[in-house]
Amino acid sequence: MLRSLFILLIAAPVAAQPTDAPVAADSTLPEVTVTASRVPLLSRDVPSRVTVLDEEDVASAHAVSVADLLESRSSLFIRRYGSSGLASLTLRGSTASQTLVLLDGQRLGDPQLGQLDLSLLPTVMLESVEVLHGGGSALYGTDAIGGVVHLRSARSTEDFSARLASELGAWGHQRIGMLASGEAGDWSGVLAVEGETADEDFSYRDVSLIGEPLVRNEGWDRNRLAGYASVSFSRSTTSLRGAFLATDSERGLGGSDSVGARQWDRTARFWLDGARNTPWGRVEASGYVQRSRLRYASPHPPISSDSIDDTGRTTTTSFDLRGHLTSLAGWHVTGVTTVGAGLADHPSLANDTRDSFAALAVSATQTEGDLRLYPTVRLDGYVPSGGESRLAFSPQIGLNWSPLDAGDFRVKANVGRSFRMPTFNDRFWQPGGNADLLPESGWSGDVGLLWSTDRSNVELTFFGAVADHQIVWLPTAGGYHAPQNISKTRSLGIEVSLDHQRLLANAILLELGATGAFTDARDRSNPEASSYNHQLRYVPRWTGKAWASLTARPLRFDFSTRGVGRRFTTTDGSQSLGPYVVFGGQLSYTQQFGPADTTIALAAENLTDLRYEVIQSYVMPPRHFAVRL
Repeated sequence: MLRSLFILLIAAPVAAQPTDAPVAADSTLPEVTVTASRVPLLSRDVPSRVTVLDEEDVASAHAVSVADLLESRSSLFIRRYGSSGLASLTLRGSTASQTLVLLDGQRLGDPQLGQLDLSLLPTVMLESVEVLHGGGSALYGTDAIGGVVHLRSARSTEDFSARLASELGAWGHQRIGMLASGEAGDWSGVLAVEGETADEDFSYRDVSLIGEPLVRNEGWDRNRLAGYASVSFSRSTTSLRGAFLATDSERGLGGSDSVGARQWDRTARFWLDGARNTPWGRVEASGYVQRSRLRYASPHPPISSDSIDDTGRTTTTSFDLRGHLTSLAGWHVTGVTTVGAGLADHPSLANDTRDSFAALAVSATQTEGDLRLYPTVRLDGYVPSGGESRLAFSPQIGLNWSPLDAGDFRVKANVGRSFRMPTFNDRFWQPGGNADLLPESGWSGDVGLLWSTDRSNVELTFFGAVADHQIVWLPTAGGYHAPQNISKTRSLGIEVSLDHQRLLANAILLELGATGAFTDARDRSNPEASSYNHQLRYVPRWTGKAWASLTARPLRFDFSTRGVGRRFTTTDGSQSLGPYVVFGGQLSYTQQFGPADTTIALAAENLTDLRYEVIQSYVMPPRHFAVRL
């Protein structure tokens, strides 16, 4: 089906900026974020480091999934279990379950597993992505120890527009995506669909065998389909929107210990949000219901009695009510109340696996003066079935200072407390689950310097964090593993980013960008253990990404590189994977046909044909090419 759709799209134009539009180095709008303050602010005005990737960034990164986008344009480290396997993230030394992922302000993670596979989320339905670096529990509650990744879904901004995209690449890779949006009076709507399939049966050198022979990467095929739709109404002081997102994927896990294993992931999510302006401020309400299904099957050949075929289902729902006082003696005050519930069903979970939660939070934003303060306080309460109720108190204070009259130089500082509630697996897995686990907790802080002009931005941030009561699964005398609150960690580091635009002769636009991080994240749990004071497993000390674009209509050339430092594979630092640097590029040609543009591009990944593994034993693809329309 995908191949037939690709043929149909060969002649389809792709809507884009008209070729006769002016190109200016200072034509981009200032980056606006809601993630760091719950209210729209310029990213330079907030107290924390925020990475904002807008629609243009998403397009120029040529990213298929959210994992691809964050891997190429942010300082986050994406843990990839092969080209078709799980893609999770680590931010400032935190684990995947300690970084919260939001969709339009509401959490998107799996309450059973405690993390999200970013390779399953398409970019076709995104308007922007915002990354809040550092603790965010005072604003968003559980799971935000390391930071927050906020996905903003697409919204219509004109009468009608449409984008069609298709791609053919190596090892059976095919992708087709479509996004259409339009407005009619007070109503607007967006529709997006994307399908992808690949075999991923490339060849690579097996360094574990004598002579390092070439072997096939068998059993790592994948198929993915995603759909998104939204309808919005806006009139005078009132706005309403309903949206729906569904994803369905199947993939082989041929490189796993369970040879021949397969996994099916399905998620359906419906959410509503609305707002009304009043004389004293603004009232906002939002809520969602999400249903997820994950099936894992492994034949364990040749012993059929050990085969596994388990299906887990989760249901989560949440409702937010927010009130904004827009002018209170130079302050913008926001009050938030949240209620929600979660339910999980799996053969290895105890019965009645559910919980409910509620939260109250108040945050304030100073809107006047060179020194702005951002105090926030939040109280979360969790009532799990079969366990003791828990309270979590999360205070936070931040500042943003503009000390110079000339130029736009900012000093940012922030400190706060964050936490993570145990997952359903931590509390109810049989055997081993521990219903009495304490929430993980920690403190984090950072100080940053930002210099911005019309054409350039440079930001430098120093950060530190400590986390306590971290949950670790340990073997027991009964022959199974059980979770305990024993781990402590300490992280220190530096993050840096820069971007620059310059209009050269003959209307040639040059765009440059780079980001990187150094993270010293150490285990501080037990001074007597061999792991004490060693770098955490799979937390690289450094990551770096850089990209450049040169546009001379109708031609455009994009070049990118990303590097990742050494990753330790053992807790005592005795074994590790070496650093790697990967290069990619794309050459595209755009031709206008009537009101639309058609762009054809040749893309290349891993240009130096490097053999590398992000996670041990999961080899990434060699050099390969793709044609994009």
